[in-house]
Amino acid sequence: MKYDLIHFPNFKENFFGQRFKGDILTELQRVKQEIDCKHILHAFCNCAFEGVKIADSDITVVITAPSKWVERYSAKNYFAIDPLFNDNIPVVTTGDCELMLDLGGQHYDNPDITAMYNDATKHGAGTLFLAVSAHYANGIAGCSLFSFDEGEEDRCTFINRMRPALLKASKELHMALAGQGISQTSQAALLTAREIECLTWAAIGKTDGEIADILSIARWTVVTYLQNAKIKLGCSNRTAAVAAALTLGIIKEPEVSHLI
Repeated sequence: MKYDLIHFPNFKENFFGQRFKGDILTELQRVKQEIDCKHILHAFCNCAFEGVKIADSDITVVITAPSKWVERYSAKNYFAIDPLFNDNIPVVTTGDCELMLDLGGQHYDNPDITAMYNDATKHGAGTLFLAVSAHYANGIAGCSLFSFDEGEEDRCTFINRMRPALLKASKELHMALAGQGISQTSQAALLTAREIECLTWAAIGKTDGEIADILSIARWTVVTYLQNAKIKLGCSNRTAAVAAALTLGIIKEPEVSHLI
Protein backbone atom coordinates (compact mmCIF):
# COMPACT_ATOMS: atom_id res chain seq x y z
CA MET A 1 0.00 0.00 0.00
CA LYS A 2 1.28 3.48 -0.91
CA TYR A 3 0.47 6.78 0.76
CA ASP A 4 0.36 10.01 -1.23
CA LEU A 5 1.35 12.62 1.36
CA ILE A 6 0.28 16.22 0.78
CA HIS A 7 1.81 18.31 3.56
CA PHE A 8 0.93 21.88 4.49
CA PRO A 9 3.02 22.27 7.69
CA ASN A 10 1.22 24.54 10.14
CA PHE A 11 -1.21 25.58 7.38
CA LYS A 12 1.55 26.96 5.14
CA GLU A 13 2.52 26.21 1.55
CA ASN A 14 5.02 23.43 0.94
CA PHE A 15 6.57 21.63 -2.02
CA PHE A 16 4.54 18.51 -1.24
CA GLY A 17 1.30 20.43 -1.55
CA GLN A 18 1.80 21.65 -5.10
CA ARG A 19 -0.32 18.97 -6.77
CA PHE A 20 -3.37 20.55 -5.14
CA LYS A 21 -4.69 23.97 -6.06
CA GLY A 22 -4.05 26.86 -3.72
CA ASP A 23 -7.73 26.97 -2.79
CA ILE A 24 -7.30 23.67 -0.93
CA LEU A 25 -4.92 25.31 1.52
CA THR A 26 -7.39 28.18 1.76
CA GLU A 27 -10.14 25.66 2.58
CA LEU A 28 -8.00 24.09 5.30
CA GLN A 29 -7.28 27.51 6.76
CA ARG A 30 -10.98 28.39 6.64
CA VAL A 31 -11.95 25.24 8.53
CA LYS A 32 -9.23 25.86 11.12
CA GLN A 33 -10.56 29.33 11.77
CA GLU A 34 -14.18 28.15 11.82
CA ILE A 35 -13.75 25.37 14.39
CA ASP A 36 -10.60 26.72 16.09
CA CYS A 37 -8.70 23.45 15.80
CA LYS A 38 -4.94 23.01 16.09
CA HIS A 39 -4.34 20.74 13.07
CA ILE A 40 -6.26 18.85 10.38
CA LEU A 41 -5.61 15.56 8.60
CA HIS A 42 -7.87 14.33 5.82
CA ALA A 43 -7.41 10.91 4.25
CA PHE A 44 -9.27 9.35 1.33
CA CYS A 45 -8.93 6.49 -1.11
CA ASN A 46 -7.84 7.40 -4.62
CA CYS A 47 -10.60 5.42 -6.31
CA ALA A 48 -14.20 4.49 -5.70
CA PHE A 49 -14.72 1.17 -3.98
CA GLU A 50 -17.04 -0.58 -1.61
CA GLY A 51 -16.43 -3.48 0.74
CA VAL A 52 -12.73 -3.91 -0.01
CA LYS A 53 -9.68 -3.77 2.22
CA ILE A 54 -7.70 -0.57 2.41
CA ALA A 55 -4.63 -2.37 0.99
CA ASP A 56 -6.47 -2.65 -2.32
CA SER A 57 -6.22 1.07 -2.94
CA ASP A 58 -3.72 3.88 -2.45
CA ILE A 59 -4.50 6.53 0.12
CA THR A 60 -4.07 10.29 -0.18
CA VAL A 61 -3.29 11.98 3.13
CA VAL A 62 -3.51 15.77 3.42
CA ILE A 63 -2.03 16.99 6.68
CA THR A 64 -1.15 20.29 8.39
CA ALA A 65 0.80 18.90 11.36
CA PRO A 66 4.30 20.25 12.16
CA SER A 67 7.12 18.75 10.10
CA LYS A 68 8.78 17.34 13.21
CA TRP A 69 5.70 15.23 13.98
CA VAL A 70 5.29 14.00 10.37
CA GLU A 71 8.95 12.98 10.32
CA ARG A 72 8.63 11.28 13.72
CA TYR A 73 5.44 9.48 12.62
CA SER A 74 7.20 8.08 9.56
CA ALA A 75 10.39 7.14 11.42
CA LYS A 76 8.42 5.22 14.08
CA ASN A 77 6.24 3.55 11.40
CA TYR A 78 3.09 4.60 13.23
CA PHE A 79 1.04 3.74 10.14
CA ALA A 80 1.24 0.13 11.35
CA ILE A 81 -0.72 0.85 14.54
CA ASP A 82 -2.62 4.06 13.78
CA PRO A 83 -6.35 3.28 14.22
CA LEU A 84 -7.03 5.73 11.42
CA PHE A 85 -5.46 3.35 8.89
CA ASN A 86 -6.34 -0.08 10.24
CA ASP A 87 -9.36 -2.30 10.91
CA ASN A 88 -12.75 -0.67 11.54
CA ILE A 89 -11.51 2.79 10.69
CA PRO A 90 -13.43 5.82 9.42
CA VAL A 91 -11.50 6.04 6.15
CA VAL A 92 -13.11 2.84 4.81
CA THR A 93 -16.53 3.39 6.31
CA THR A 94 -18.89 3.79 3.36
CA GLY A 95 -22.13 3.15 5.25
CA ASP A 96 -21.85 5.64 8.10
CA CYS A 97 -20.93 9.22 7.29
CA GLU A 98 -21.48 10.43 10.87
CA LEU A 99 -19.02 8.21 12.73
CA MET A 100 -16.97 10.19 15.23
CA LEU A 101 -14.21 8.73 17.40
CA ASP A 102 -12.05 10.14 20.17
CA LEU A 103 -8.83 8.45 19.08
CA GLY A 104 -6.72 9.61 21.98
CA GLY A 105 -9.35 8.94 24.64
CA GLN A 106 -10.84 5.85 26.20
CA HIS A 107 -12.07 4.33 22.94
CA TYR A 108 -8.84 2.42 22.45
CA ASP A 109 -7.33 0.24 25.13
CA ASN A 110 -4.05 -0.35 23.31
CA PRO A 111 -0.89 0.90 25.05
CA ASP A 112 0.93 1.30 21.72
CA ILE A 113 -1.81 3.60 20.41
CA THR A 114 -1.83 5.52 23.68
CA ALA A 115 1.95 5.94 23.40
CA MET A 116 1.61 7.17 19.82
CA TYR A 117 -0.86 9.91 20.77
CA ASN A 118 1.26 10.89 23.76
CA ASP A 119 4.16 11.19 21.33
CA ALA A 120 2.01 13.33 19.03
CA THR A 121 1.28 15.67 21.91
CA LYS A 122 4.99 15.99 22.72
CA HIS A 123 5.69 16.95 19.09
CA GLY A 124 3.08 19.71 18.88
CA ALA A 125 0.24 17.87 17.16
CA GLY A 126 -2.33 18.58 19.90
CA THR A 127 -3.80 16.86 22.96
CA LEU A 128 -7.27 15.85 21.72
CA PHE A 129 -7.77 13.92 18.45
CA LEU A 130 -11.24 13.54 16.95
CA ALA A 131 -11.78 11.48 13.78
CA VAL A 132 -14.92 12.09 11.72
CA SER A 133 -15.85 9.88 8.76
CA ALA A 134 -17.11 11.08 5.40
CA HIS A 135 -18.13 9.37 2.18
CA TYR A 136 -19.45 9.92 -1.31
CA ALA A 137 -22.48 7.93 -2.36
CA ASN A 138 -20.40 6.52 -5.24
CA GLY A 139 -18.10 4.77 -2.77
CA ILE A 140 -15.18 7.16 -2.25
CA ALA A 141 -14.61 7.06 1.49
CA GLY A 142 -12.51 9.22 3.73
CA CYS A 143 -12.23 10.88 7.09
CA SER A 144 -10.94 13.97 8.82
CA LEU A 145 -8.83 14.02 11.97
CA PHE A 146 -9.12 17.27 13.91
CA SER A 147 -6.72 17.95 16.76
CA PHE A 148 -7.21 20.44 19.57
CA ASP A 149 -5.40 21.63 22.66
CA GLU A 150 -7.66 20.80 25.58
CA GLY A 151 -8.86 23.73 27.65
CA GLU A 152 -10.73 23.87 30.91
CA GLU A 153 -13.97 22.51 29.44
CA ASP A 154 -14.85 18.89 30.25
CA ARG A 155 -13.69 16.56 27.46
CA CYS A 156 -17.09 14.93 26.83
CA THR A 157 -18.89 18.28 26.94
CA PHE A 158 -16.44 19.72 24.42
CA ILE A 159 -16.82 16.74 22.06
CA ASN A 160 -20.63 16.85 22.19
CA ARG A 161 -20.65 20.60 21.62
CA MET A 162 -18.28 20.35 18.65
CA ARG A 163 -19.91 17.34 16.99
CA PRO A 164 -22.24 19.22 14.55
CA ALA A 165 -19.45 21.57 13.44
CA LEU A 166 -16.97 18.73 12.95
CA LEU A 167 -19.42 16.63 10.92
CA LYS A 168 -20.03 19.63 8.68
CA ALA A 169 -16.32 20.43 8.36
CA SER A 170 -15.41 16.83 7.50
CA LYS A 171 -18.04 16.67 4.76
CA GLU A 172 -16.87 19.98 3.26
CA LEU A 173 -13.23 18.91 3.32
CA HIS A 174 -14.05 15.59 1.71
CA MET A 175 -16.02 17.25 -1.09
CA ALA A 176 -13.15 19.66 -1.73
CA LEU A 177 -10.23 17.25 -1.40
CA ALA A 178 -11.57 13.96 -2.76
CA GLY A 179 -13.11 15.86 -5.65
CA GLN A 180 -9.58 16.79 -6.72
CA GLY A 181 -8.82 13.09 -7.12
CA ILE A 182 -11.73 12.38 -9.47
CA SER A 183 -11.50 13.58 -13.06
CA GLN A 184 -14.59 15.15 -14.59
CA THR A 185 -14.58 12.36 -17.16
CA SER A 186 -14.71 9.69 -14.45
CA GLN A 187 -17.45 11.52 -12.57
CA ALA A 188 -19.50 12.00 -15.73
CA ALA A 189 -19.08 8.31 -16.58
CA LEU A 190 -21.04 7.44 -13.45
CA LEU A 191 -24.15 9.02 -14.97
CA THR A 192 -26.14 7.63 -17.89
CA ALA A 193 -26.99 9.75 -20.93
CA ARG A 194 -30.63 10.00 -19.77
CA GLU A 195 -29.60 11.10 -16.29
CA ILE A 196 -27.43 13.84 -17.79
CA GLU A 197 -30.29 14.91 -20.09
CA CYS A 198 -32.65 15.19 -17.14
CA LEU A 199 -30.11 17.22 -15.15
CA THR A 200 -29.59 19.50 -18.15
CA TRP A 201 -33.30 20.27 -18.43
CA ALA A 202 -33.60 20.59 -14.65
CA ALA A 203 -30.84 23.21 -14.73
CA ILE A 204 -32.99 25.26 -17.12
CA GLY A 205 -35.84 25.09 -14.61
CA LYS A 206 -38.07 22.48 -16.20
CA THR A 207 -40.37 20.45 -13.96
CA ASP A 208 -40.44 16.65 -13.91
CA GLY A 209 -43.57 16.70 -16.06
CA GLU A 210 -42.08 19.11 -18.58
CA ILE A 211 -38.90 17.04 -18.85
CA ALA A 212 -41.04 13.93 -19.40
CA ASP A 213 -42.86 15.63 -22.28
CA ILE A 214 -39.61 16.86 -23.84
CA LEU A 215 -37.96 13.42 -23.69
CA SER A 216 -41.19 11.51 -24.43
CA ILE A 217 -40.89 9.35 -21.32
CA ALA A 218 -43.02 8.87 -18.21
CA ARG A 219 -42.84 11.46 -15.42
CA TRP A 220 -41.87 8.82 -12.86
CA THR A 221 -39.05 7.71 -15.14
CA VAL A 222 -37.71 11.27 -14.97
CA VAL A 223 -38.02 11.19 -11.18
CA THR A 224 -36.02 7.94 -11.14
CA TYR A 225 -33.28 9.33 -13.40
CA LEU A 226 -32.90 12.43 -11.21
CA GLN A 227 -32.90 10.33 -8.05
CA ASN A 228 -30.14 8.13 -9.45
CA ALA A 229 -28.14 11.22 -10.42
CA LYS A 230 -28.47 12.62 -6.88
CA ILE A 231 -27.20 9.37 -5.39
CA LYS A 232 -24.24 9.10 -7.78
CA LEU A 233 -23.23 12.72 -7.14
CA GLY A 234 -23.62 12.35 -3.37
CA CYS A 235 -26.29 15.07 -3.19
CA SER A 236 -29.38 15.24 -0.99
CA ASN A 237 -31.68 17.14 -3.37
CA ARG A 238 -32.27 18.11 -6.98
CA THR A 239 -30.84 21.63 -6.68
CA ALA A 240 -27.58 20.32 -5.16
CA ALA A 241 -27.30 17.67 -7.90
CA VAL A 242 -27.67 20.30 -10.64
CA ALA A 243 -25.09 22.51 -8.91
CA ALA A 244 -22.65 19.59 -8.59
CA ALA A 245 -23.12 18.62 -12.24
CA LEU A 246 -22.45 22.22 -13.33
CA THR A 247 -19.37 22.47 -11.10
CA LEU A 248 -17.92 19.20 -12.41
CA GLY A 249 -18.63 20.12 -16.01
CA ILE A 250 -21.05 17.22 -16.51
CA ILE A 251 -23.64 19.66 -17.85
CA LYS A 252 -23.15 23.12 -19.32
CA GLU A 253 -24.32 26.41 -17.84
CA PRO A 254 -27.84 26.96 -19.21
CA GLU A 255 -28.38 29.78 -21.72
CA VAL A 256 -30.68 32.32 -20.09
CA SER A 257 -29.97 35.43 -22.17
CA HIS A 258 -33.28 35.01 -23.97
CA LEU A 259 -35.05 35.39 -20.63
CA ILE A 260 -33.48 38.79 -19.85
